Amino acid sequence: MKTCYIYIRVSTDEQATEGYSIENQRRACKDYADMNAYHPKDIFADEGRSGRNIDRPAFQKLLSTLKENPVEAIIVYKIDRFARNVGDFSNIRKQFQAMKVKLLSVCENGDVTEGLIGNIFASVAEWESEANSKRTKDALMQKFRDGWQPSPPPIGYRSVGGDRERKTCEPDPHEASIIKELFELYATGNYSILEIQDWLAEKNIVSRTGTGLGHSVINNILKNPFYFGKIRWHGESKKGNHVPIIQKDLFDTCQYVLAKHRDFLLRRRTHDFLLRGFINCAECGQRYTAEWHKNEKKFKSRGGKIAYYHCPKRDRNNCPSPYIEMTNLEKQVAEQFKNMQFSEEFVNLVLAKAREKIEFNRQSASSQRQAIMNLRTSLELRRNKLEDNLLDGTIDRETYRRKHSEIQLKIQVADANLKEIEDSCSIDMNLIEEVLAFTRNIHQTYIEAPKFLKRHYMRFFYERFEVKNKVIVKTIPTPIFLKLQANHAVIIRNEMLRGEDSNLEPCR
Repeated sequence: MKTCYIYIRVSTDEQATEGYSIENQRRACKDYADMNAYHPKDIFADEGRSGRNIDRPAFQKLLSTLKENPVEAIIVYKIDRFARNVGDFSNIRKQFQAMKVKLLSVCENGDVTEGLIGNIFASVAEWESEANSKRTKDALMQKFRDGWQPSPPPIGYRSVGGDRERKTCEPDPHEASIIKELFELYATGNYSILEIQDWLAEKNIVSRTGTGLGHSVINNILKNPFYFGKIRWHGESKKGNHVPIIQKDLFDTCQYVLAKHRDFLLRRRTHDFLLRGFINCAECGQRYTAEWHKNEKKFKSRGGKIAYYHCPKRDRNNCPSPYIEMTNLEKQVAEQFKNMQFSEEFVNLVLAKAREKIEFNRQSASSQRQAIMNLRTSLELRRNKLEDNLLDGTIDRETYRRKHSEIQLKIQVADANLKEIEDSCSIDMNLIEEVLAFTRNIHQTYIEAPKFLKRHYMRFFYERFEVKNKVIVKTIPTPIFLKLQANHAVIIRNEMLRGEDSNLEPCR
């Protein structure tokens, strides 16, 4: 009996098409081999591979196997399963002719290696490939114009409805809340991406292969504007129709953390010290490090341990800087805030801006809320009419399901927008409250702030502190702090720093 190999292929888009499924091709090719007295020695299958080039694993394996173990023929379901490029087809056909191997096509019903017909079929296949590619690109671009992300949604969403480019998405019932919490945790500045990795693994958020999400994957999640409602496609961006998981304010905070804290937030830390990255040695310029010293008896009154900041060059480069206790140094930093105050003029300016912001938010929220409520009422009326049409039998089930799903999705988006407006008003007031407290009493606000916010306050005013003999001897202000001083927006108790009277005077 004559021998042959069978080659079958489906691209990603065609796997949903019944006529081109792997099993259908396999069955048709085997039937064709039986009818023409060929014995298939092996079957080579490329799944999810484009036919526009020959760099396909199974196809390359077929060619190498053919050289080692020749057969009389290669059977394919259709010539475009074999190649969609005239140049590739012509080159492979010449190789087959030299080896006296026939290329048999089920759909073209015979040998396509001989004469002009092979090149004609390959030309048609290439044209079809280009036409399909153009149609797909146009459909995806139209999907983007309609407000939907053409590519599959990111973690936290799931695809729903339609086929291929007609699919939309919605928040995943399990993953969406976890992704939102991911952003909230990272925005505090207290978590590194490595720690977020462990946290996600505990929540059973894993990759498609079942492994934990990689560092770059989490980094991409944090940078993806899709989560607050923006879609992007081929250099363009716009507001999408999908339901956002987070608000833009939270997303922007995470971008700040990623950009500003990259030097120290991406490292896994056993202990999280408040002043890490802010203290430098005045003797040698080295950045201070911190560590816990444990001794159950010696430090019994302190829970068996005590923390110190110190210059890392002290023991190995003869730097004379001594160890300084954590609470001592942190208290000195807090005293820096005690000795400064915003001017009355600046505070009044902040108050005026706050009132202006609150009033604007109220008016804006009210008008937006009313517009969305009107839209929602209109959508509910359309939905009710559609349901009545189904009951009356004036609409078929397929049309009902499609239109009902579209209306429900728009109602969900409207509800999400309403919630976003309410949350935005709440967040704005919380922010204004914090800003007002900060301008009225810098020191007290700093003392009462959580650790991550203390670091933000320090970073607002100071680049670093320099320490000598356990005392802060120099402060390096930030450009914005210098600007506030130059404009007399901040006043400093200079005499108080010298232990004299506590009169306030503008900082020169």
